Amino acid sequence: MSSRPDWYTDPTGRHEFRFYNGEQWTGDVSDAGSRGFDPIAPVSNGQRRRSRRALVATLLGFSGVTIVLIATLVVPRVADYLEPAPHSVEITRCDPDGTRVAVEVALTNTGAAPDGFTVHLRLSDRSGDVIRDSTLAFDVVGAGDTARAGDSLPARFDEVQCSVRGVSGPLPFGIDLGPAPSSG
Repeated sequence: MSSRPDWYTDPTGRHEFRFYNGEQWTGDVSDAGSRGFDPIAPVSNGQRRRSRRALVATLLGFSGVTIVLIATLVVPRVADYLEPAPHSVEITRCDPDGTRVAVEVALTNTGAAPDGFTVHLRLSDRSGDVIRDSTLAFDVVGAGDTARAGDSLPARFDEVQCSVRGVSGPLPFGIDLGPAPSSG
């Protein structure tokens, strides 16, 4: 703040202008050209400490809510993704036509309960170089059931090898995190 005494915009927001005497704000105020008096109560050290404590408590409260949300919503979904139910999977179709590759996968849930799965595929050329990776999501496959899913992927090759990179559980919040480290 300038040390020059003058009328300035009221820092409390209660009035249009407030007079600064060169050292501190005064109680002299002005609104639409009419002068008045509205003292500024000095803030004690105790009030400052209480204000800081309230801020810290609020921040800790937000942190606590965030931790609870992560623990109850995010962690279980990521754990389900990283630890898929027992299953078997096979590629039942891998047909390139020079511009696209038709891929189909059959997944059997060998677990005891219905569950969702994500199959991570890789298309490679004849030398083994990666052409593209893809993901097929199976929303719910009943216990003991086999489900099929497929896709037609762009690939300008006449010879393509299709492979399963890994199988994960259902996508958490629809976000593909890639194959789980233990899945391939």
